[in-house]
Amino acid sequence: MTGINDLWALVIATLIFLAIPGPGTIKIFASMAEKNGGPRAGFWSTLGLMAGDAVWMVLALSGVAALAAAYPRAFDMLRYAGAAYLAWIGYTLIRDSKQTMGEGVVSTEQGRGAWQWFREAALVSLANPKVIGFYVAFFPLFIDSATFDGVATYARMMVLVLSIVFLYCMWLIVAAQIAKRVFARFPSAGMWLKRAAGAELISFSVKFALQK
Repeated sequence: MTGINDLWALVIATLIFLAIPGPGTIKIFASMAEKNGGPRAGFWSTLGLMAGDAVWMVLALSGVAALAAAYPRAFDMLRYAGAAYLAWIGYTLIRDSKQTMGEGVVSTEQGRGAWQWFREAALVSLANPKVIGFYVAFFPLFIDSATFDGVATYARMMVLVLSIVFLYCMWLIVAAQIAKRVFARFPSAGMWLKRAAGAELISFSVKFALQK
C-alpha cells in the first residue's frame, strides 16, 4: 500500500496490541452486560472506542504530543481526569456486581441507548492519554519513505488500523454473547467477573494517574 512499509507487519502489530486487555475491552463487555445491552451495546461501544482512538491518532500525527511534552502540567491534568473517570466506571461495576449478567451497570437509568454507550466508550478511550504516545511511536515504524505522500499515507494507516479495531471488537462481541449464556446459568461467576473487571479498571486508573 502506498506509503506503508510492510503492510502485514502493521496488521499483526495492531492485532497484538488489541489482544492485550485494556479499558476499552472491559467497557465493551460492561455495556453488553446491561439490562438492554447485548450486541447492540457492544456495537455502539465499539464505534465510541474507534472515535476516541481516531482523535488520539489525529492529535499524535498533528504534533500535539510534542506540545504536551512542552506543557507537562496540562497533560497531567488530562491524565488525572481520565484516571478518575475510569475509577468511577470500575466502582459502578463493583457496586452492581450482584446483579446478574444482563441487569448490569447503571441499569436503573432511563433512556440508555446508542448515544450513552457510544459516548461512554469514547470517553474511556480518551481517558487514556498514553495512547497518543503509542501512536507517535507506532506509525513511523511502518512508513515507507520512498512512497510516503504525507496526509494521504496517514489517512490510509488510520483507516486500516480502525478497520482492524472494528473487526476485532465484532469478534469480541460474538465471544461475549457465548460467554453470557454461561454466566446466565451461573450467576455467581458473572458477579465475580464484574468485580474483577471493576477492580481492573480501577487499577488502570491508578496506573494512568501515577505514570510519567
